[in-house]
Amino acid sequence: MNHCLHGKVALISGCSQGLGYEAAKILAAHGADIFGISIGDDEQLKKEIEAMGRSYHSMTADLSTPDIIHQVVKEVLAAYQHIDILLNFAHVLKKEDTLSLSRIAWKQALDINLTAAFFLSQEVIKQFLKQKQGGKIINASGILPLEADSYAAYVVGKGGMEAMTQYLASAFAKDNIQINAIRFGYMQEGSSLYEDKEILKAIPARRLGTASDMEGALLLLASDQSNYMCGACIPVDGGCSIR
Repeated sequence: MNHCLHGKVALISGCSQGLGYEAAKILAAHGADIFGISIGDDEQLKKEIEAMGRSYHSMTADLSTPDIIHQVVKEVLAAYQHIDILLNFAHVLKKEDTLSLSRIAWKQALDINLTAAFFLSQEVIKQFLKQKQGGKIINASGILPLEADSYAAYVVGKGGMEAMTQYLASAFAKDNIQINAIRFGYMQEGSSLYEDKEILKAIPARRLGTASDMEGALLLLASDQSNYMCGACIPVDGGCSIR
């Protein structure tokens, strides 16, 4: 195994399930120690990462809670003394009819899908600047679901995530901080939402994506191989973005 991330500490939101869970294992397999943020049980992830010989610490936190993000960063530094990589992978994907979507549901979705990612990035960038070693931020975006009239908060949040990625990348590239995103397509980790066979017909690759499909893009953006990449949004979507 290529330990291209040896000595690095990765802070990952949304790591108790789905793509965040798989991303944590990929980074650990390539040498990184992991600090996870989740609202679910991450004991199995801890076991898997420690079995690789890497360290895993975590914090159970609702990232929409005021002031919690400052505490998260404080906990990471208490465990590892530095942060090198941030993955903003926490998200909410809930089907809501656009014309009956409530203000509360809208705010709850954006609080996790966009606002938490911004303020977590803000705190981590401050730490990167203190460390004077640069750093990496990788944001998880997503393609437009087929039922576009039922996912307004998700789509707007992910559009904001990509705009935020480009804005922050431009602002902090001079500080050797590279901020990029991965635009995920229909992945097996969310397959319970994708039972309709029509979805497979809409994917040029004619299959759902797997965790191994994101490994290349993830390692590229987390490693020194992307030191001259700023504000990119790499599609890992089986060709959906070109349909």
